[in-house]
Amino acid sequence: MYDLLSHLPKNLSFITRNFKKSETILDPYQTSGCLYILVSGKAAVYNLGIDGEELNIYEYCGTDCFGEIELLCGRRYPLMVRATTDCTVYLVAKRDFLQWLKEDPGFSFFLLKRMSEKLLDNSDRMTRLSLLTMRERYLLSIYNHHNACDLDSLSKARIAEEICAPIRSLNRLVAENRALVSYGASGFQIVDEEQIHDVCEGLQDMLLLHTRS
Repeated sequence: MYDLLSHLPKNLSFITRNFKKSETILDPYQTSGCLYILVSGKAAVYNLGIDGEELNIYEYCGTDCFGEIELLCGRRYPLMVRATTDCTVYLVAKRDFLQWLKEDPGFSFFLLKRMSEKLLDNSDRMTRLSLLTMRERYLLSIYNHHNACDLDSLSKARIAEEICAPIRSLNRLVAENRALVSYGASGFQIVDEEQIHDVCEGLQDMLLLHTRS
């Protein structure tokens, strides 16, 4: 496993920035000219919808990096990245980033591997979005958290991110599916376990068949 921090070039110039939870790290309305190395903390990538809704499409945790796509492909405006916990980030200028790539094959391979992983993750996510309705994604997410025994700690914000839906759409789903899943002061609770089991096991089989085909 490539340890990004231990392989920083000795002469690498970077700026250290600390971000509080909910602060914007990458602004979609400003051009990006740096590689961002997430030293500690967690951050999420958001896509802005036409109506201004923010949809979570990816998550990072230290140690990782982002911003390389904009530097390598000439994309001027990045997607929004916001701290979901307090974060420490190193900002590496484009010139220093490109020089690092030339001098360190290990870093080049690490970056290629991470870009490939992100591509596959987003591909899997898009497959789910294309094959499942929003209601099916909602029920499957609830079912998976139930099986993981963390349903009682699941927030609306978290599940909205998982199913890639605005909060107002999630609220409509909650209201329309109260016969299967309830939501109240104690959080989400499954009402009809047998029915949601049958529905979600069928959805998982369908996704598995699609993946293998």
